[in-house]
Amino acid sequence: MGLAAWRWLRHSRRVPRRRLRTRAVSEIERIPGRDGRVQDPQQGVGPTYQRRYTVRISGSPLTAAQLMELLGDDLNAASPVEVAVFDKTSGNAPSLELGDEYVVHMPGPWNCPVRVVDLTPESFRFATLHGHLEAGEIEFRARNVREGGLEFTIESWARSGDRMAGFLYEKLGIAKEMQLHMWTHFCTRVAELSGGRKSGDVEVRTERAEMPGPGRRLVTRTVTAAFARTFALAARLRERPLHPRGLVFDATLVLHGTSRYWGVPLLDDRTELRGRARLSRAAGLPPPLPDVLGLALRWRQPQAGGEEAEATGELLLATTGHGRLGRHLLRPASGWSPAFYGSLLAFRAGDRRILLGAVARRARNVPAGLAPLARAVEERPLLLDLVVATEFGPWERFGELRLVELAPSDDGETTRFNPARNPVPGLLPAGLLQQVRGPTYAAVQRAARRGRRPRRQRHRPLGKAAR
Repeated sequence: MGLAAWRWLRHSRRVPRRRLRTRAVSEIERIPGRDGRVQDPQQGVGPTYQRRYTVRISGSPLTAAQLMELLGDDLNAASPVEVAVFDKTSGNAPSLELGDEYVVHMPGPWNCPVRVVDLTPESFRFATLHGHLEAGEIEFRARNVREGGLEFTIESWARSGDRMAGFLYEKLGIAKEMQLHMWTHFCTRVAELSGGRKSGDVEVRTERAEMPGPGRRLVTRTVTAAFARTFALAARLRERPLHPRGLVFDATLVLHGTSRYWGVPLLDDRTELRGRARLSRAAGLPPPLPDVLGLALRWRQPQAGGEEAEATGELLLATTGHGRLGRHLLRPASGWSPAFYGSLLAFRAGDRRILLGAVARRARNVPAGLAPLARAVEERPLLLDLVVATEFGPWERFGELRLVELAPSDDGETTRFNPARNPVPGLLPAGLLQQVRGPTYAAVQRAARRGRRPRRQRHRPLGKAAR
């Protein structure tokens, strides 16, 4: 374990990690059912992970089929033996064959049995058996690429095998980092065994998705129904149950990225985006009293498909604490600036949970009333730093938000925000309350529209009504 930790610190920890951007649950559901002691993903617990490790090799005298034959003759030639040793327990041939079973011996109180369930000249696939840390399948494959090069890939589709494995993988992250070290080292050794050289880093891409069981789906439906009905009833009494009055401003988002790669355009791009921002008081209390203050953003962001392809992103922030615990709690404030606005609820960026925020700078004091806010922005733009952090990590600045001038009236439908309908490109909502948010907003907005129609008809002139 000491050797593994040393290698992880020197090499694996620095491996760049990106999002795979696949429908991981759909990919897993396409895996055929297996007989016998196979532990398929439906039997696992927790979220689903699809992970892909890829290394490109140049200068190898081998073809893809020859490389896979060499690997099948001795899996331990590529495996980091301080972490995993392959021991064949079923099968007579010295090389890998369909139906063979192996036990992967690992440090700690567990071994990982697998079975070869698919075999071609350029690939083979293992399925996990009962007792494995994971429930799913993993495939090793190679292919010939242009100019005599090779590409070797390890791809897995799996969930944790039991709750202890899920705790080690998802909560502590020990099993996740051990797995990362194991397969990145494996890819590097395959490049050496091929007689060629590795071109660039091992590329690691991950997609995470929830695969809820019947119990979790029932809880989600129950909580969603309770929230939606409660807020829809409130919307009939007051058109906006929360944040009833506010001001809308033309906004500019100046993005410059962070020191790490997130796989999210908002956090990685260096660009300038135009949008709208609405500032409001949550309960609508009179300005002398502190209130939870809200900052809603909407912008259009170019996508990877080209300049013509754009997506609308929306983000809702509210005044929260700034610290590791306070960022998860709402906090009433008496001024628009200085103030800290946080997302409160987490998002999923690949296999990381993150929070977003905006920091109104201390250099300027703007009381939390609508009139002082309008005067302050009329004098000069209101500036906020855009920040991102993991749930309990340090905040890092990735851009600047500028509120430049008052936009048209806040009475129209265009200033209603629904981040479930217009999510931040590249970010997935994480957690139960994020799943509840979308249906709740939709129910409130439907109730508000129904509440407005009778009033418009009652005040319509008789002549127009007759037409």
